[in-house]
Amino acid sequence: MEQEKFIQPGLRVLLIEDDQEFADVLSMRLDQEKNPSFEVTRLTTLKQALEALGQNSWDLILLDLMLPDSSGIETFANVHAKARHTPVVIVSGLDSDSLAIDAVRKGAEDYLVKGEIDSRLLLRVLHHAIDRHRIKEKLASVTGRLHETNRRLEKMALLDPLTELYNRRGLQQVLKREIQLIAREGGNLMVLLLDLDDLKKINDSLGHPVGDILLKETARKIRDSVRGSDHVARIGGDEFILLLPKTSVKEGLQLAERLRSSIANTTITVSEKRTIKITASFGLVSVPDHVTSVDELLAVSDPFLRQSKNEGKNKVSYQHPEETRNGPRPPEAEHVAELLRNGRDFFALKQPIFRLADQTVVGYEFLSRLKNSGIHMPDVFFRIAMENNILTLVDHHCFRSCVAAAATLPPKIRRHINLFPTTIIALATEELVEKLATTCPAENYCFEISEQQILGDPSHLIGPVEQFRRYGISIAIDDVGFGNTCLEGLILLEPDVIKLDKKYVRGIAQDIHIERSLRRTLKVAEDLNAEVIAEGIETEEDLERLKELGVKYGQGFYLGMPA
Repeated sequence: MEQEKFIQPGLRVLLIEDDQEFADVLSMRLDQEKNPSFEVTRLTTLKQALEALGQNSWDLILLDLMLPDSSGIETFANVHAKARHTPVVIVSGLDSDSLAIDAVRKGAEDYLVKGEIDSRLLLRVLHHAIDRHRIKEKLASVTGRLHETNRRLEKMALLDPLTELYNRRGLQQVLKREIQLIAREGGNLMVLLLDLDDLKKINDSLGHPVGDILLKETARKIRDSVRGSDHVARIGGDEFILLLPKTSVKEGLQLAERLRSSIANTTITVSEKRTIKITASFGLVSVPDHVTSVDELLAVSDPFLRQSKNEGKNKVSYQHPEETRNGPRPPEAEHVAELLRNGRDFFALKQPIFRLADQTVVGYEFLSRLKNSGIHMPDVFFRIAMENNILTLVDHHCFRSCVAAAATLPPKIRRHINLFPTTIIALATEELVEKLATTCPAENYCFEISEQQILGDPSHLIGPVEQFRRYGISIAIDDVGFGNTCLEGLILLEPDVIKLDKKYVRGIAQDIHIERSLRRTLKVAEDLNAEVIAEGIETEEDLERLKELGVKYGQGFYLGMPA
């Protein structure tokens, strides 16, 4: 069966040519074609052509660049601008490679020199020009639809589906933009955190559909109250955050009170016999300079929200301009939590990592500390952070202090920085990478994830870990062997480095059971093509036994103390 032709019969051609003799020869050649046939319309000036193109359409334009009222590449530029969706083939007496290349780059389908055209070449060029242009048009259409779909998907990824406000990820993006704007232009940024009062009771008694209606109505009230420059997000459950650029405390309070009153005056009809009213509690605070993440926003505003809850709900609590909290002085525990929130007193020590064969330093692990004698060690301040639900915030502070300390090292030294799995999941990968020192490439960083801190399914970490690797950052699983090592986590995350817990190291020279366990782990590391670093080397005997077992890298008090 004969293949169906792509080009249909009866092609309309606009010939823009002032040379009568050449036009007659060209028309005669095209008239001889019957399958498909060509219907040629000839015009002699650019002005005529542009007027005709505004009124009619053609399948193809044959264009001479030298016309009575136009010459050179400008002739093509004017025609192409008027008929952008019509293929143009240039037929010119100018035999110029540079002109031909320039024309094709600017959108012409082909460039023919008049003295070199024969019938077969002409027809082949015309057919190919039309086919090629139609394919490009279809490709452009598909690409345009794909881009539009991607834009919609990106927008959906930034919005809360229930309220169509920003979600946490969307809020992080606008927070980043506002921080950059303040850095350029100055100004103040306020954050207003609000939480609906007793929504759980409504959900339990009337069902979640009623609760969803309340959330949508609250979102509408918020949108009606804010300015166009403000940003609103629902960050989970019944909590909403408002970012208020260029806003004073007085202006923020006026907005908060207006919104509090609007929500309190809302009545929702559940049935003919029942209506419900809701209230919300608010915390208002000026965003400190060090805040760069949503978790930090929550940390600085949540104490004021909790104060509103504790003082009877349906209330706005705020930070006074002199940066003291309204209300009674908080207890000592709150002072400690506030110390952790502000992040100014964190610093980092560095402990060297050695190549065991020759005991040369190949990198450093950075260890967080706090400038407070009572809570300076991580096991203490991280426990307090967990009790106050600010673990991610404190880990973020530690990360930044470690990066600052790492910036002082020579560029090619490996830098190991610890991160909680919850921090890796909560914070955007780009946000963490952007904070790395610009004095060395990302390839010189290794993020350590403690095996004992991976709770539940480790597959949640696969996405962030893969993104870190795209930047060149290595991944280490720390504390391997601390408890019952989870092979699933090692296999799923495929770490570049396995760090042996002290349990596998201390006393290995005398304890055959420790050695057997270590040999099994070394076999897993070999199968994963992962480097092994032994932690807690404290004696020469253990060091020598580790070298005999093939462990290449290590750290510990025997080799070098944190400093």
